[in-house]
Amino acid sequence: MSSSATPASGPTLGRVTRSETVKLKTLRSHVVLAATAAMFLLVLGPVQALGQVLAPKEAEPIGDLGAATSVALNGGVTAALLLGILGVLSVTSEFPTALVRTTFWAVPRRGMVVRGKAIALARLVLPLVLVGAAVALEASRVILTRIDSPLTWAEPGTWWAAVAMSLYALGWGLLGQSLGWILRSAVGAAFALLGLMFVLPMLVALLPRSIADTVMPLLASEAGSAMMRVDQSGPGLAPPVAALVWVGWLLAGVVVASVIVRRRDA
Repeated sequence: MSSSATPASGPTLGRVTRSETVKLKTLRSHVVLAATAAMFLLVLGPVQALGQVLAPKEAEPIGDLGAATSVALNGGVTAALLLGILGVLSVTSEFPTALVRTTFWAVPRRGMVVRGKAIALARLVLPLVLVGAAVALEASRVILTRIDSPLTWAEPGTWWAAVAMSLYALGWGLLGQSLGWILRSAVGAAFALLGLMFVLPMLVALLPRSIADTVMPLLASEAGSAMMRVDQSGPGLAPPVAALVWVGWLLAGVVVASVIVRRRDA
């Protein structure tokens, strides 16, 4: 009797990711948040660039590529905040309706659900913010040519700014997801995310100078900011190193969330 290979049955990471992608795309609140984040990224930078051209005396001078990319990507922080909320809601919205129990019944390996949601969010958000960052940079470049701006695609720093901003915005969403799994509360996870990114650096700054100087560059907020810096010789971690630290925070969040989800009831 000859045996033939049969397709793998049961949940796989690919199937879970596709299922979670459908959830993200079909819930109106998620779509609205993602679209609003993209709108802020697309609009705020070119609007500020236009302000630089129309009111050069009142505007901050643009003397280098770093200042120019900062203007062009001015909407990135707002977009990141909205995507952080999207990450929180993509997880916590399933707890009040007990939908998460159905998901865990269908996929007993709960860590796979955590990873699937993270990959689904990345698949949805990363292309969106990458295109948005590129369009904002190009629109701002065209506008700023009137005042001899150094913003140009010939500079590697411009490409780096687009990629780093996209990774930064996506990271807020992934951190929001991780905190959503850990706290199970939309309000709690949202406040925890804001605390991680804004309050924790202020608390670390109160530590003795020697300790603060060592710890501060490794915080998620500081690594994210340093990652987007165009000037490789500026203070803090070099942008490539900061990007590795930022990715480390994202991976750590997914791992901690997976462990906690596996160890407690839905």
